[in-house]
Amino acid sequence: MRKVKSRLLAAAVASATTFAVAACGTVGSGSGSGPQPKPANEVTIGFAARQMDAPFYVAMQAVAEQKAKEKGFKLLFQNANGDPVTQINQVQTMLSQGADVIVVDAKSPETERAQLTQVASQVPLLFVDTGIPGVGVTSIQSDNHEIGRLSGQLTAKRLGGGKTVQVGVLNGGPNDEIVGPARQNGFLDGLKEGGVTPQVVASASGNYTQEEAVPATESMLAANPGIGVMLGLNDSMALGALQVLRNQGNTNVLVAASADGQKEALAEIAKGCDSQYVSTGLNSPDLAAHAAFDTALGIATGEKDPKTLPKDTNTRAAGIGCENVKEFYNPESIF
Repeated sequence: MRKVKSRLLAAAVASATTFAVAACGTVGSGSGSGPQPKPANEVTIGFAARQMDAPFYVAMQAVAEQKAKEKGFKLLFQNANGDPVTQINQVQTMLSQGADVIVVDAKSPETERAQLTQVASQVPLLFVDTGIPGVGVTSIQSDNHEIGRLSGQLTAKRLGGGKTVQVGVLNGGPNDEIVGPARQNGFLDGLKEGGVTPQVVASASGNYTQEEAVPATESMLAANPGIGVMLGLNDSMALGALQVLRNQGNTNVLVAASADGQKEALAEIAKGCDSQYVSTGLNSPDLAAHAAFDTALGIATGEKDPKTLPKDTNTRAAGIGCENVKEFYNPESIF
């Protein structure tokens, strides 16, 4: 299977390179000067989403569509369904459709680096949620280590200092090369700062979805009965872990997430300071997507100079626990 993927990716690289050469001077200039400014109602913005099987990604699409309706630009939306090769092909399609700016939530930063670097030489490219360091105009996302750290501190407060705890981790899978490790390391650092010694005894992919987190959690708990905290690198996976624990009648293992602030998770945290779901970190799809599409439109209309934008822009960081959850919980929100 890995060999097949490699051949497909090689084909995508060759196709991207051929297309980029053919596109020089049409979509953008190879010199990096970018497209000529246009009024908003003549702008086309591409949005290459990584996947749509968790509420976080659905919320970002909703913001993009809302922005397009309000501002009058044309939105080209594509869902890669978790496949980096598909995502590269979709970005190529957006180029052929005349996208003035492309926004990407990268599925596999290192796998896609070469191809998206080439795209960035043809048209302004920016990232939302998951970026590729050194590529494109800017990357708008949360400070993943910091939000994980703040959540970890809240879980440490619940556990009490001076303790050692076994941790099972639900991660984003093999393509999660930057975001997931930052969230995990941040959470573990937060535990340590709170006087708790974490021992990661198991880690399995939940692919950032609640559905896939369920069997992964079942396997980890069966093989490691001493686990005291199930950590999801987002709320969807942590909710999957909570579902398993409830099905098993297990009220001893705590659940936490290093990131998101999904309303279903906040509802659990809001049950009180003895809730089984302890904490999460603020990673707002609303804040990130609004900033990303405002920036993309500003570049296309000439209101923003890409050369003056910071390489990285972080949204607000916060840890969310029982004492401050009311500040963030809105049962009517999309996410």
